Amino acid sequence: MHITPILKVPCYVTNAQILSDRGGAIIQDLVIGDVVVTASGAHPPVRWIGSRRFPGLTAPLSERPVRIRAGALADGVPARDLRVSPDHARIVDGLFVAAGHLVNGTGGTRGEAVADLTCWHVELDSHDRLMAENTPAEGFLPTPGVRAAFDDVQALDAGSAPVPYALRAELRRKLAALRGQLTRRAVSSGETADLGPVRAWLDRCAIRLDGALHIAGRARDAAPPDAPVCLNVPVDGVVVAVTVASEYRTDLAAAGVGNGRYGFDLGLDVRLASGVPHVVEVRHSADDAVICAVAADTAALWTALLAA
Repeated sequence: MHITPILKVPCYVTNAQILSDRGGAIIQDLVIGDVVVTASGAHPPVRWIGSRRFPGLTAPLSERPVRIRAGALADGVPARDLRVSPDHARIVDGLFVAAGHLVNGTGGTRGEAVADLTCWHVELDSHDRLMAENTPAEGFLPTPGVRAAFDDVQALDAGSAPVPYALRAELRRKLAALRGQLTRRAVSSGETADLGPVRAWLDRCAIRLDGALHIAGRARDAAPPDAPVCLNVPVDGVVVAVTVASEYRTDLAAAGVGNGRYGFDLGLDVRLASGVPHVVEVRHSADDAVICAVAADTAALWTALLAA
C-alpha cells in the first residue's frame, strides 16, 4: 500500500451501495465482470475497479468527501447518505453536476475527516451513470496515466480517448437555480413556503500572513429567522466558496439577536493581485441575489459597497 498523490479523480467512498443485477451491492464487494444497472436501465459488466487509500487521517482537505444526505436531492434520493469525492458528477434535474457544487452546509456537506479513507473507482465499457444509493452518478472516466496512482493497478490501455457522458454544469444561472432549489429543500425540510429577505454583513475582510483572503460576517433570514442561510461567496465575480451562516456568535446572542447562530468565518484559497481593487460579495444561494459586498485590496483596506 502506498500514500496516493493528490488527484482530482471522481470516486465513491467505502460502503456506497451500487445497483447491480442481483440488487444492491456494496462497492468494495464488486469484482470485475459483475453486472451493474445504469441509470438508463442498461446492464454492462464492470471492466475495472481501482482504489486509493489514505491511511489514518492523511487524506488532504481537497480529497475529503462530500456527504449528500439521504433525501437531499429528492424524496428517496439518495436513499442513504452518499459520500463521494468533490469532483464526482451526478445527474440532478437534468444537469450533470459535480458533488462539490451541491454543498450547502445542510443537505450537502464537505470536509469531514475520515479515518483510513478509501476511494473506489468503477469503470464500465463506456462512461455512464451508475445508480449509487438510488442516485445517478458517474463511473470512472480513464485518462492517460491516471491509473498509476491507484492501488492494485492492472494492465489496461491508458492511451485511449474516453468520451465523457455529458458536459459538466458550471457555476452559471441554471446551476445557481438548482443550488437554490436544493438549499430551499434543505433549510425548510421540503416545505414550499417562501424564504424571507436576508440581511447580511461582512465584519471582516483581511489578508492572512500566508497571503490568502479571510472573511467573516453574519446573515439572517427574516422569515424564518432561525433557519440556516446558505451563502455563495464570489470574488471578482467567480464563486470561490459556499458556506452556511450558522456559527454561534456571542456578540449577537448578547445583543438579543435570536439564538446567535448567524455567523460565518472563512479562509479562502484566493490570492489577490496587488495594486488593484477586488470585489468580495456575499450572495444568497437560494436566488443568487447580492446581499452585501466590499472592495478590498492587498493592503488589507476595504470599503463597504453594499449592505442589507
